[in-house]
Amino acid sequence: MDSDGIKASVAEVEFKFIFSSALNEIFIIMKRKINLSSFQPGQIILGKIIKLEPTGIIVDFDADQPAYITLQELSFSKIQSPEEAVQLNEIREFLVVRNYDGKNDIFFSHCTPETLQESDRLHETVLTIVTNKCGHPITKEDLLIDTKILAVHGGGVSIRIQWFLYSQERPPTVFFSILQIEKQKAWQRLRQLQADEVTLYPKILKTNSRGAIVKVEGVYGTVITYLDKQKRELVVEQEIPLKILEIKEDFDRLLLIHHSTFVRFRQLEVGQVVTGTVEKIRHYGVWVDIENLLAFLPKSEIHPSFFNYPDQALRVGDNVQVMIIELDSDNFRVKLGRTSNCPNISLRA
Repeated sequence: MDSDGIKASVAEVEFKFIFSSALNEIFIIMKRKINLSSFQPGQIILGKIIKLEPTGIIVDFDADQPAYITLQELSFSKIQSPEEAVQLNEIREFLVVRNYDGKNDIFFSHCTPETLQESDRLHETVLTIVTNKCGHPITKEDLLIDTKILAVHGGGVSIRIQWFLYSQERPPTVFFSILQIEKQKAWQRLRQLQADEVTLYPKILKTNSRGAIVKVEGVYGTVITYLDKQKRELVVEQEIPLKILEIKEDFDRLLLIHHSTFVRFRQLEVGQVVTGTVEKIRHYGVWVDIENLLAFLPKSEIHPSFFNYPDQALRVGDNVQVMIIELDSDNFRVKLGRTSNCPNISLRA
């Protein structure tokens, strides 16, 4: 055999060896199945739907065993059967969710950003609380700690800490959900609608003492209505123009206000003198309707000392001239005060 033939034979042997080694490595990797419980909460993973059942589905995540997913976790919409949301042999995304009963929750309502960044300091506080609860010393190595920011406000942030003892408790298991992915996307769309100040036209599903219940992007929301005349205009199945007032995803809270209230608020400025109609009288002050927006006039601003109850000076339906002294743009609330031309509102006859 000439040198070229020898080289070709050697190259062929080397190729077969490399190819065989690659196949063997792939085979080892394929056999190395992961455990379902090793998936981390918050991960989005792919799974193949291998069986449809009346109350749920079986999904292959290429793990040590398939997972059963209940009907409730298949869609954000209300469905009666899996076929309404998924198909057999379909590959879908699933969110890994922690299955947790909340018994080891610790809440901090005013945690400063500095404290949040200093994780050691925060963990020391948690260790003290857990030690007191368990009745014996607990070390950092004994704990599984999960921290989540619930809200951001002027005083800092509100957080929730979930803790588990490795030695005494089994860490929480996980389950898999399409619903939670769709829910996250719905809240993202709602936040974008709020940022863009989009006017929505949902139907009223039912009315209540606060206003009405509507559904936007699959999320139930409450329409806040302070004026009695606006409440009378709320009719079930009627479409009304609304703006998003507040979104708190962690509490499933969606608040909306009437479009006219939103527009009127944007027209107001601090120091502006307006005329309104007395809508409600309480012992602590008066609520005034300033063109479809309910504003508050404190008792101290009506008169400093001449009476014990605001109805000594005003009655429902009276027109009053007042000044805007404070605007709360987060909650669309207006605080009123006396004008320089009318420092006191005199007693009525």
